[in-house]
Amino acid sequence: MAKKRPVEFSAKFLKTIKDWQKLEDETIKHADGLLKKSKNRLIRMTMEMIKHDSQKHKAMQQALIDSITKEAVILSPEDLAVLSDGLNKHLAAEAKSLELADEALNNSELFVTRYILSYLIADEQKHHSLLGKLNELKRATVFVS
Repeated sequence: MAKKRPVEFSAKFLKTIKDWQKLEDETIKHADGLLKKSKNRLIRMTMEMIKHDSQKHKAMQQALIDSITKEAVILSPEDLAVLSDGLNKHLAAEAKSLELADEALNNSELFVTRYILSYLIADEQKHHSLLGKLNELKRATVFVS
């Protein structure tokens, strides 16, 4: 029986990622437009964050495309072993950051303060989740190896 290729190698999948990149370009353009129109620090900060995130998303989407069309990204047990100590320290720091951010949020009343803290908490949760997934992969690789 012939081995089936992963869906990522389909033209449809690649088109989806490329279409998504175009939407990120639109988001960047929109954020730039709002940055030019507003002098409000909160609005400008929000648009800068959105713009930066969209630029980051676009780069990550390109990495996906390149890993499919040019050279696959390979993550070996050795690659993960190098991360081990730093990964554990970073996970602990992220957990402490979340604890402090939650404490600050619980002790805040102003909209602007709560708005910014909510964004920071969401970002810290995302980082913690990403690092946790790498840590799980590291443990699974060590266990299987």
